[in-house]
Amino acid sequence: MPRSEEISRCSPKTGAIIPESDKFGMTLAHNLTLLLKTFHKQPRAVQRSRVACSETASLGQRASCMIFMHSFGGGAEGMALYLARLLSVRHFQIRLACVRHIPALLRCLPDGVSLTMPEQPGIWPALRNMWRIWRLARRYDTVLGGLELQSIFWAAMLAPGRAVAWLHKDISGYIAQKSTGYAWLYAALLGWALRRCRSVACVSRGILESSARLWPDLSPRLYVLYNPVNIGYIRKRAASPLPEILRPCFDRPVILGVGRLEEQKAFHLLLRAQRLLRERGLDCHCCILGEGSQRARLEGDIRRLGLEGRAFLPGFMDPFPAMARASVLALSSLFEGFSLVIAEALCLGLPVVSADCPSGPAEVLDGGKYGVLTPIGGVDALADAIENILQKGIDDGMRTAGMARAKEFSPKRTLAAWTSFLLKCCHNG
Repeated sequence: MPRSEEISRCSPKTGAIIPESDKFGMTLAHNLTLLLKTFHKQPRAVQRSRVACSETASLGQRASCMIFMHSFGGGAEGMALYLARLLSVRHFQIRLACVRHIPALLRCLPDGVSLTMPEQPGIWPALRNMWRIWRLARRYDTVLGGLELQSIFWAAMLAPGRAVAWLHKDISGYIAQKSTGYAWLYAALLGWALRRCRSVACVSRGILESSARLWPDLSPRLYVLYNPVNIGYIRKRAASPLPEILRPCFDRPVILGVGRLEEQKAFHLLLRAQRLLRERGLDCHCCILGEGSQRARLEGDIRRLGLEGRAFLPGFMDPFPAMARASVLALSSLFEGFSLVIAEALCLGLPVVSADCPSGPAEVLDGGKYGVLTPIGGVDALADAIENILQKGIDDGMRTAGMARAKEFSPKRTLAAWTSFLLKCCHNG
């Protein structure tokens, strides 16, 4: 990777976005002093933002948006990249600002989108990168914090009054799993950052309502903006051959789980449900696609429940070929955000059984109209719902209804809402 942190991939169809290189000619101490002084100038930052936006509008230029990222590989990060691509095609000049050195991000950079990130790992490259991001951020109409907590925190810190937060998870559900001290600190830091943001985009109505309970004073700034689901891409990927490593799993009806192997997803409950199905005489397999800190525990559960050769943890991979061949998608989560994987399953006509956790599943499934909702932690109910689908097979009516529901989250519908929201943030303050 070149030393310069300024990288742009430009498409002839969308037009080039030419990045400007910023020289790091001052001493680091002086740079940090100037940076810290700006953190307490929110009113002036808001005023500068409105003047800049007014100038942008009068000149007829595209609005500009910087999107903060601090990690890569998860669903929220993938959604940020997808949204950046959609926005850059029509209405916005987009720059991704990553606070860490993540080479894989460069390989996935959409055409026409610029990237700023440290040229190499380490504290000094990270500090130099933060200084560059701060200087660049002053030129952008809106700075979007793409993920809790770090991205939102840095967006609010570097662009107070112009920052916009993007909430992907139910914060109440998340902090309920943590210690009292951690939960208090997390809510306090996030609340501080959100109060420095102009608006807050929530990926579901449930997240908006949960956030309004946590921070009542922020209610007027909260908006629901659904994630765009790339239906065409999903169906194209679903037609790909099944990976060789998955073929032994798919010689039986498959219960599919997709997500990070973390406590939030509660995949140990799905394994217990499969054990109940085995005891009832159903010959089926369980395949959980993902990686995470709970792998060792889940592998132990597979051995303890006698599911060797019947429950599979193949790791992180493209889930769509597996979705196209599975019998049912099962979610046992303790909390979600938008629950993108449910929308993806619906667009392929895959039946869904999900725990009725806060806050996305019931919303995407419209209260159970397009899938089955079960109580949180209810292993018996989860097994019953899966058994019913496995015995009856995939109902054509349910498949058709689910595919129609998925269109509600297509880019054609969701991009208009995102565009209107961000333009309002740019021009109305």
